[in-house]
Amino acid sequence: MKLLERLKNRLNKSEVVLDDSEVVLLDREANEFFPKEGKWLYSCYNRPREINKNNLPCHLRDAEWLSKFMQKKLKVKDLNIDLQSIKKYVETSKTFNDLRHNYELEIVRWEIDWIIAGGENWRMPKGYSELDFLFNPDVDKIFRNSVLTTLLSIGMDREVVEEGIEKYSDLWREKYMNLAFYHKYEPVAYLVDPIAPADDNFKQNWLKLRRYEYYTEHKDSVDKYGAVTDDMQLNITDLCELIDIVDEQSNERMKVVNDWKNSPTKNGNLLNK
Repeated sequence: MKLLERLKNRLNKSEVVLDDSEVVLLDREANEFFPKEGKWLYSCYNRPREINKNNLPCHLRDAEWLSKFMQKKLKVKDLNIDLQSIKKYVETSKTFNDLRHNYELEIVRWEIDWIIAGGENWRMPKGYSELDFLFNPDVDKIFRNSVLTTLLSIGMDREVVEEGIEKYSDLWREKYMNLAFYHKYEPVAYLVDPIAPADDNFKQNWLKLRRYEYYTEHKDSVDKYGAVTDDMQLNITDLCELIDIVDEQSNERMKVVNDWKNSPTKNGNLLNK
């Protein structure tokens, strides 16, 4: 019975076979199919089904949609290839997959640059607002989650977003880890009397521990797609010693911060209002 069912399924499922000439045409089209820049439009949040280039970023893992778009582009050039043949190509071609993958990474890089530059219409993790980018001591974590939340919202594959975040970590991670330190230990008052800067040795120790914590939280992605630094691989003895040092330095610095905030003669006290 099982053999008959298998034979029946095989007969009903006619295998699509691409000939060499079709592969050549489709490879050529694939090389022109994806934009060079990763920019995408706000409308992608709704994942519209219309077959056009504006909707490409929100259907990158939809073989049916991609096939229809490629067929549409081919017809403009008076090239007629059956939709199922195109779909077979989209689902199996290494050339197409590599080009799509590169384009997806460009989208991640574009999104990172867009948020850093103050662009609009990106999404933050639930419970946060744009004010957190100005004051929150976890701004580095919020930034990373914002890139992920935004691109998952337009239908991108989580794994490729994780890859892009790590591949382009040099664009954002140190910048926002430094901001996280400043937000907690050198809070900004937009007035006349700023707080004295924190000790640089404390800052470097804190960043060293922050990098270790980052690796602990995102180990799989860093191992696959990023660069593992010495700070991320502390042995248990060095880690415990560093935690003790940072805790002591942090307590000392927070006394300074709290005195500055609460002093009636300092402008920093407005941060508490």
